[in-house]
Amino acid sequence: MSAYNPLPLLGPHLPTLALSTIFFYGVQYASHTISPKLVGKYSEFDKRTRIGWATHVVSMVHAIIVIPLAFKCLSSSILKADPIFGYDSWAGHVFAFSSGYFVWDTLDSLMNSSIGFVVHGAACLAVFLFSFRPFLAGFGAPFLLWELSTPLLNIHWFMDKAGLSTKYPTFFLVNALLFMLVFFLARIIYGGANSILFFQTMWTERHRIPLHLHIIYCSGNLALNGLNWLWFSKMLQKMIARLQGDDKPTPKNRVQNGEQQPLLNGDAKQGERPTIDSNGTLEADHEGTIRLPVNPPSPVAEQSHREGL
Repeated sequence: MSAYNPLPLLGPHLPTLALSTIFFYGVQYASHTISPKLVGKYSEFDKRTRIGWATHVVSMVHAIIVIPLAFKCLSSSILKADPIFGYDSWAGHVFAFSSGYFVWDTLDSLMNSSIGFVVHGAACLAVFLFSFRPFLAGFGAPFLLWELSTPLLNIHWFMDKAGLSTKYPTFFLVNALLFMLVFFLARIIYGGANSILFFQTMWTERHRIPLHLHIIYCSGNLALNGLNWLWFSKMLQKMIARLQGDDKPTPKNRVQNGEQQPLLNGDAKQGERPTIDSNGTLEADHEGTIRLPVNPPSPVAEQSHREGL
């Protein structure tokens, strides 16, 4: 009797996954090596900020590479025909590439961040790996496109830490507004539309999918859409208050070293990833400031990896 293999289609993609993991560790190392030569204020960063800087660099590289690849996956006729149990080898390489990123993200979070981000990375990794069962591979690419707003968020963070927010205030503001627009279009509009399609497909194929998988994946999808709405509403409130001049800085976040207070994040320590509690909710600091995540989760982030596929 042959041994049970829960991921029978993963084998051909293991080299991609391994090389991707090595690649992202290489990007992280390169950031620590090259950034001091390119960023004037880098020498002023504390250890946590330097770690955060490298984390944002890796996040940026992943988003820039995976976004066009995800767009190409959308043209797969196989996944269009059967988004639940269909399998496309080329899309599999894309998912293996992102799985390598989530391996790095999980291990990096384990060393440098909170348990919430460890769970986030591990859950993302698990769900993308289950596309090699295959299961829900047709929804992998559309939801990877939630990362469309990530580069703009990283640019905002880089400018703030590098002291460029006051040197280029117009660009800083335009980037912030553009981030909010792309976040809204990619996560609220496009992501919401794909979530509706997801629920319709799960209902249509309900006779082929165990009930516990319906509960796990559908509840996870609802939770993440709810978080996107929560984050967007907080960003919108903060932006409106800032433009109206009502968002007055406290002594803790008052302008220092010529830097503007970020429009898109709160009072998190430099380089510190914000935390998500056990219910998947953003934690607030002692002053009640909501912190945006370094890299808002992909739509599969909080889906449990214990579905038993």
